[in-house]
Amino acid sequence: MAPDPATHRLAPACTPLRVPPRYFLQPHVFLTRASRHWVILDVHRDKYLCVDRRQFEALGPWIQGWDGVPAQDALVAVPPSPEAIALADRLRSLQMLSEQSDGAKVAHATVYAHPSDAVDPDTPEPLRRFRWTHAAVFLLSCAKASRQLRKQRFESIVASTKARKSRGVRAPAGFDIGRARPLITVFDRLRWFYPRPYLCLFDSLALIHFLAHFRLHADWVFGVKADPFEAHCWVQADGLVLNDTVGRVSAFTPIMYL
Repeated sequence: MAPDPATHRLAPACTPLRVPPRYFLQPHVFLTRASRHWVILDVHRDKYLCVDRRQFEALGPWIQGWDGVPAQDALVAVPPSPEAIALADRLRSLQMLSEQSDGAKVAHATVYAHPSDAVDPDTPEPLRRFRWTHAAVFLLSCAKASRQLRKQRFESIVASTKARKSRGVRAPAGFDIGRARPLITVFDRLRWFYPRPYLCLFDSLALIHFLAHFRLHADWVFGVKADPFEAHCWVQADGLVLNDTVGRVSAFTPIMYL
C-alpha cells in the first residue's frame, strides 16, 4: 500500500539527541582553588596538577557535585566546549575523572580552617617526669615514618593513617592540648638528635605517629599555593598548629586533611 501523501509530509525527521557525558571525581582526588588556578592532588599518583581556573570551571558543570550546576536540560542545550572536553579526556586518562559513578565523590574544593594559634617552642611546658619510654617512642615514630616514606606508596601511607585515626578514641571535649604540649616539647628536643634533614612530610608524619602512641590524634593537613607552585604539610588540632607557625601555614590553602 502506498503511504498517505499528507502523513508522509508531516512526519518529522528523527535526529538522535546527543546527551553530553557526565564526569565523576575519583575518591583519591582532592581539589582547591587558587587565584588563577585550580590545584588537584592525586593521592594515587602522589602528584599535583595545576589547571587554569577558567579552563577547569568551563568543565565544572559536567562534573557531578559541582557547585551551581545548571539543570540537565540546560546542559543538553549547551554542550561542553572542545577545550573542556579536551581537559576531561586528559583527566580521564590520568584516572582523576571517570564516566562511572561507582565510588565517586562530590567535586567540592576542600574546606579547612587555618589555625589561629600555634604551640610556642620557646615557652615549653615540661613533662612532670621524663621517661626513657618517651625517647623510645620518638625513635620508633621517626623510624616508622622514614621507612614508610622510603618503601610505601603515598596512597598507602594516607590510608593507614586515616584508618588508625578512625579507630582512635577522641576525648569528648576534643583534642587534649594540655596533655599534648609537653609531648610536643619532648619531640622537638629529641628531633635535634635524629639524623635526618628537616622536611615537612617526614616531620609531620613522625609527629603524627608519636602523638598517636599516646592516644592523641591530630589532623595531618596538606596545603598548596600557586604562582609559583609550592606544597607544604603540617599537624593541626582544633585551630592550633602543632609543628609550625600560623604565619607560614596561613600562606597555604588546604587541599587535604586526614
